[in-house]
Amino acid sequence: MIQRLLDEISDKNISGFITPEIRVDDARQGFKIIDLASKREEILASLNIKHGPSVSRYRVNVEGIDAIMGKFLESYESSECVIIDEIGMMEFYSKKFRETVRMVLNSDKKVIATLSKRFVKKYKDKGQIYILTRENFDEVWDKVLRQIK
Repeated sequence: MIQRLLDEISDKNISGFITPEIRVDDARQGFKIIDLASKREEILASLNIKHGPSVSRYRVNVEGIDAIMGKFLESYESSECVIIDEIGMMEFYSKKFRETVRMVLNSDKKVIATLSKRFVKKYKDKGQIYILTRENFDEVWDKVLRQIK
């Protein structure tokens, strides 16, 4: 949904970041974290990282997350809309990430964020939360698009 949303609102001044999978031979090897404005990317987590906090089978690259938060902050002030994909366990190992999310969610900017289920209670008072499923994708898509436009 995030990629479709980015395509739909490409006329807006957007800041934020996305966390696509890294796949090799159709097997997930980890995740990247990409700043939307600068296009800078870092490894978020990987099977191939030897040190750092672990989530499931992956090791988290906290320095990489911090670097992307720095790039994000360069474009944040002038943006109309913020995309955060995602607020999850891997990202939360970064203090800079936690501080950035707190700042963004307490701002007056339009924010679209994907949220790990374990963080729903923590952020339930920060805006509208939708549980996205295959069955309700179109309905949620319509609601989110109306709110962001």
